Amino acid sequence: MRFGLYLHVPFCEQHCHYCTFPVAVRPTSEHAGYVRRLKTEMALAGLPARPRTVYLGGGTPSLLPTESVADLLDGRLADDVEVSIEVNPGTLTDGAARRYRAAGINRVSLGAQSFDAGELRMAGRLHAPDDTVRDFHALRDAGFGNVNLDLIAGLPNQDRDAWERNLDWIGRLSPDHVSIYLLELEDSAVWARQGFGRRADGDHGWFYRRAMDRLGDAGYLHYETSSWARPGRECRHNVGYWTGVPYRGLGLGAHSLMDGKRFWNTRSLTEYQARIDSGELPIAGAEDRTPRVRIEEAFLLGLRRRGGFDAADVARDLGIDYPRDWFDRVERLADAGFVSFDGRILKLAPAGLLVVDSVVEELLCPSLLSICEATR
Repeated sequence: MRFGLYLHVPFCEQHCHYCTFPVAVRPTSEHAGYVRRLKTEMALAGLPARPRTVYLGGGTPSLLPTESVADLLDGRLADDVEVSIEVNPGTLTDGAARRYRAAGINRVSLGAQSFDAGELRMAGRLHAPDDTVRDFHALRDAGFGNVNLDLIAGLPNQDRDAWERNLDWIGRLSPDHVSIYLLELEDSAVWARQGFGRRADGDHGWFYRRAMDRLGDAGYLHYETSSWARPGRECRHNVGYWTGVPYRGLGLGAHSLMDGKRFWNTRSLTEYQARIDSGELPIAGAEDRTPRVRIEEAFLLGLRRRGGFDAADVARDLGIDYPRDWFDRVERLADAGFVSFDGRILKLAPAGLLVVDSVVEELLCPSLLSICEATR
């Protein structure tokens, strides 16, 4: 069985104001112990085969010595494996890019977030715009032909001119892939506790729509709600998440979907260390993937893909029939410009990209989910 492998490295230099991922600000002296435990978890997990993709995320994996990164990947790669690592600008030490290449990494996601120095300071980021530009060129010089840049759209007090300048930098650098995330804050984020949320001016979506226009004009394919790529440079690992490919997550707080079962690791670093040291997998919980859960996943993940999904296949796989009023709701959403549906393929129209959760709720509640409950 081919699967995606995710390795979580939780360490960061500081906690960004929008972040809710399981991260830890710890001294570098703790990094080696975590890598050792992560390798122990790999052995305990008894992975079935070489993965189809590997993704080192975080946190800030680029804080690890390149030798530790190579150690984590040793013996797990074949020629056709996509191997990605997340890099924070300013943490790419001299020669690191070439050592990543030697270790088998062939894709880098560079977390620019913004090219505006003021926005970066406000968000709690430590790097400067020049760090992103320098590291991008270092990756190119090292031979990386698959580099992603991350941007956040709709930051508090972000103005339109600043966003245009961010998109100008995409044009200048010409990365192979661009990820653009609308700012969404969970309660645990620093900004959420300070009262920040969606932009008060109601113009949150303008930034996203402007990115769609400019990236489309520049030749990028918009293949997922947050993802644009040059042809052939789509992130295979993430596409696996959206299309139901099994994946195994290792490390602090990592999630997995294997053999049809979804489960996740503890988010406590202390507990993670103790359980690994006891020879125990650090699994903290699991989800019963009832028909209700499975159809929610099918619609949420399917509609994230710009090509949509085959609604007839979903119904057949789950053994359900769509009721007449479901087709009526699809028709109303299509008339309003939120979705398109040809009788099989259901996908979001441009207006639906900003309200995908609301579209899914309208499509599934209440009738369809009650039908799913009856199949349990």
